[in-house]
This record gives sequence, C-alpha cells and structure tokens, in this order.
Amino acid sequence: MAEKYNAVAARIVELVGGKDNITSLTHCVTRLRFTLKDKDKADKKGLNETEYVIQVVEAGGQLQVVVGNKVDAIYDTIVETQGVEAGGEVDAETGASAGEKQGWLNTLMNTISSILVPTLGALTAAGILKGVASFLALENIGVLDPNGGLYMLMYAAGDGLFYFLPILLGFSAAKKFHCNPYVGATIGAALVYPAMVNIASTLPAAGTVFTGTAFEMSYYNKFLGIPIIMPGSGYTSSVFPVIIAVLVASKIEKWCQNHIADSVRGILTPIITLFVTVVLAYIIIGPVLNVVAVVIEIIIEALFGIPYIGGIIAGALIGGGFGVLVLFGMHWVIIGLALGLIAQNGYDYIMACGGIGPMIGMFQGLAICWACRKNKKVRDLAIPATISQICGVGEPLMYSILIPIKKLFAINILGGCVGGAVIGALKTKMYMFGGSGLFGIFNYAGGGGMQDIVKYCIGIAAGGLFAIIATLAVYDDDEATRILGK
Repeated sequence: MAEKYNAVAARIVELVGGKDNITSLTHCVTRLRFTLKDKDKADKKGLNETEYVIQVVEAGGQLQVVVGNKVDAIYDTIVETQGVEAGGEVDAETGASAGEKQGWLNTLMNTISSILVPTLGALTAAGILKGVASFLALENIGVLDPNGGLYMLMYAAGDGLFYFLPILLGFSAAKKFHCNPYVGATIGAALVYPAMVNIASTLPAAGTVFTGTAFEMSYYNKFLGIPIIMPGSGYTSSVFPVIIAVLVASKIEKWCQNHIADSVRGILTPIITLFVTVVLAYIIIGPVLNVVAVVIEIIIEALFGIPYIGGIIAGALIGGGFGVLVLFGMHWVIIGLALGLIAQNGYDYIMACGGIGPMIGMFQGLAICWACRKNKKVRDLAIPATISQICGVGEPLMYSILIPIKKLFAINILGGCVGGAVIGALKTKMYMFGGSGLFGIFNYAGGGGMQDIVKYCIGIAAGGLFAIIATLAVYDDDEATRILGK
C-alpha cells in the first residue's frame, strides 16, 4: 500500500472519533462509509478540510466520506495501518449501528444499495462488453459476425453475468441478511436453473391464471395443487425475486438454528432453508413480484402513451430527477426496477431517460474546465472530477463543484430534464445496464439496429448543448474561488 495515504488515513480515523468510535467501515465506488457509535464525536468540518476529502454526507445511518477514485487506496490504508476491521458488524436490516432506528425508506435504500453495490464493477464491465459486442454486430455497424468466435466470447463474457445475476445477488443478499452466503447463491441458481427457465419450450401449458387481463400468466406444472407460474424468460437477470427470497431464507435459517437439535442442525438447517425458500420463491414471491412488475409496466406505458406530451413529461421527470435520486442514494431502487423490466421485456424506458444524467455532468464538467482554465484552484478540482465523470463516476464532480455552487446543480437537473424529455419523446429504449458516462452509449445497442443509439445521441445533444451554454452563462470565477476554496 502506498505510504502517501498513511497520514490522511490516520487523520480521517481521528476526525470520525477514533478507532473505538467506529462500528463498521465499508466503501463503495467513491465513499468511505462509517457506521459510528456516537455520530456527535465526528468532526465534519475537519473532515471537509482534509486532503482528498471531497464532501462529507450523512445518509442511511452512516457518515459517508466522499474521496472519489482514491477510495480503494485510502480504505485499504485505514484497514492496514489504523487497526480498523473491514466490514465490521452492522445491523442486518438497516446497516445502522446497533440500537439506531431508521425510517422504512432509509432501510430500503440502504439494503438494496448494499446488495447491488458489490456487483457494480462486474456489472459495469459485463455491460460494456455486451454493449460493444451488440454495437459492432453485423446488424448494427457490421464489424462483427454474430456467428464468429470473437463476438461469441465477448457476448458470453458480457451476457453471462446478466443471465446468472440472481446467483451473485443471492450471495450478496445473504451476506447482508447474515445468513449462509452459499445457500443464498444456491437459491439464485435455482431461480435460473435451465430446466425451469426453458419450461415453456419443454412442456405444454397446463393452464392460465388471470385469464383475459393484463396479468394473464401461463403455468406448466403444479406443486401440491398450486400452479408454478413463470415469467416468459424465467428469473434470469432479475433483481428483486432473489433478494426477497434470501430475506425469507435468513428468517427460516434463524428459526432452524433456534429450534433444531445441535446434533443434526448442521445438515438439516441448509436443507430446510433451501427447499422451503425455493418453493416459496416459485409459487409466491416470484409470481407476486411479477404482478408488481406488470403494474409498473402498465403505469409507464400509460404515461408514455399520453398523446403528444406523455414521453416528454415522463422523460423530463426521470432525466431531471435521477441526479436527485443519486444524491439521496435512492437510485438503486430505480436501477433494480429497470433491470427487472429489461429481463422481462428485453428493454426499459426508465433508465433510458435516467441514463442522460452522467452525460449532462460530462458536458458541464467540460464547460467548467474551459471557464476556469485561468483559475488554478478551481481547475485542480474540475479536471480530475471531469475525467472521473467521463468514465462514469459522477460523485467527485457533483460533490466538489456542482452542489457547492448550487446554481450549477440546478443546471444539471434542468439539463437532465431537457435531454430526458427528448429521449422520452422519441420513446428511446435501453437494452442493458452496464457502462456509464461515455461508455453508457453502448447500453442502447440492440433492437436489431442503431435506432436507439441515434435517439439517445439526439437527447444527449439537446441536453448537453443546454448544459454547456447555461453553465458558461452563470459560472463566475470569483464566486467559484470563494465557495470552493479551502
């Protein structure tokens, strides 16, 4: 570990109240996430003035220290040199320290983000590979033969993760809910078992439920007389069924550990937990969530279907509001919904509009870099933050410049509204969730052609042009120096 971070690691630990005040330390893409015994002991002003610290945020019962792309190095240094245990014990339901109560919304946000965030690196890499393969395919720009070896390997590396995503999320969810992570992964595997995924092609339909409604679903077998209902593509690429299933599994496992004799607990607990959970997942959890997904889809389609203005309104709300959701950590719920809709339909309208946000930030960053080119103090913040934004990590730019200079953050929201409105009006579809920033364009490769990439680029052009002009119009070097200077 580079010794250059030793001093800042010691300083951060000191300012959060010392090692003994830390209940848990984890990190995400840009933030050190501290759960503290006594939050009042933390010196937020001192943390904000510490080298490498971009911003200090309190959210989800945690003190989050935003340090940007240096987070891995600083986190590792704290663990190695300050004697802080990595990923220390936190409350299983909320991620808060013991005895601390949070609202249901904070609990939901913290739970979903802590399950999805560990997969983010792999999810991004797989999405980029899948998107590039689709983009280069013969049906798009005609570079790769879909039957060729390179395309097949790229698509396997990219699509494999999305297909088997429930396995990864099962493992991650089990760690969050403090149950056996390998049982969690096995529950995910049961949900994507090929014989179940392909049941519609191997067995004739035994009947339907909700016949004649938007919720009509076929079933191909029964368990104790209860229909086993499957969505069209099974549960591949899905998010919420496995999370809810593993939450249920954690309760079953705990019950088994408290009620089964020691002599047979080791073997009976995983057997009972696995079988009961898989049964519940297939006959209750999955079908209920499938109905919820259909309801969401109906609402989205209805909104986009309003003559002339539906797509504009929906796109503006999603495109402009997504950055605000990111600010409060609520975007993971939207991403989870989008992944579910992609798995069900092959495309999604929600994140198609929400995906404009990182591009608006990129254009704003470039405009700020130009406007502050003679101001070294601001330039030293703007250039690395903009590079990070181009690569899809927006927190450094958001927390170091846009939020402190509030009118720039307002422009970011309005730029998202403009670009999102255009994307929504054109009914642009996103086919995968992977890369962000400049790499996000590949998420729109699909649908048998380039049409959605073109639509997305039109939206980018509209929102980006607005963001550049508005940013250059309101940026004031003296104001930026006064606000951003430490």
